[in-house]
Amino acid sequence: MLKVLLVDDEAPILSNLNTVLPWQDMGMEVAGMARSGMEALRIAEDCPPDLVLCDIRMPVMDGLTFIGKLREMGLTSEVLLLSGYQEFDYAREAIRLGVKEYICKPIHYGELGDKVREIGSRIRSRQYKDKLYNSIPLFQEVPVADEPAKKTAEQLMNQAAQFITERLHADLGIDEVANTIGISSSYFCLLFKNRFGVTFVEYVTQQRIEAAKFMLASSDKSITAISSGVGYQERRYFTKVFLKQTGMTPKEYRSRFRTAEAQ
Repeated sequence: MLKVLLVDDEAPILSNLNTVLPWQDMGMEVAGMARSGMEALRIAEDCPPDLVLCDIRMPVMDGLTFIGKLREMGLTSEVLLLSGYQEFDYAREAIRLGVKEYICKPIHYGELGDKVREIGSRIRSRQYKDKLYNSIPLFQEVPVADEPAKKTAEQLMNQAAQFITERLHADLGIDEVANTIGISSSYFCLLFKNRFGVTFVEYVTQQRIEAAKFMLASSDKSITAISSGVGYQERRYFTKVFLKQTGMTPKEYRSRFRTAEAQ
């Protein structure tokens, strides 16, 4: 059973999240509920969650600060944000923290259930890949001159993923990322494909489109600005890639998301 942590400062919403969704049927259990980020952090320390459903605006410690603390603890829990807060800086910070999923309030529990099932499937797939991943040599091929201690393959790939996330707006190449983490390009490709299940180019494209989707839904920035912000300087090419990945143009995606939100 996947462990779920529910975080919202509004007691009725917290109660509904716990009781309305069929957690057992989805192969999950609610391991804890919290009404602030501080309380949620204490629960996560005792029982690391696989999935966190978290409000963005809370007293004592807000949602993004809480998620940042989770990452500092080394927890890679999937996070589903619950919020109506639509600021570009918020979207950028959430993306930096690895948050790709969000549900806007007021919550449509049918939609939320579908989203949770989708995330659960992704978590289980990742857990399976991690088991296979353990068969790869857990040390780097070439030591870094300024870093005599060897890093595990997981540490190297986490470092690579973080570097990619921070530079989605810029040109990215295998050699650049491999050099940054101090291993050869060939070894990097081996580790990367086994860790993420896709090629480097496919992964970067997916991350850019996920970031774009987040910003299209969470901000009023122009499509041109969002395109540039995720590394596509030509809006027409961005639209082509977005259409291929999602089946919709950026404009259609934003319109459909906001229509669904208004219902």
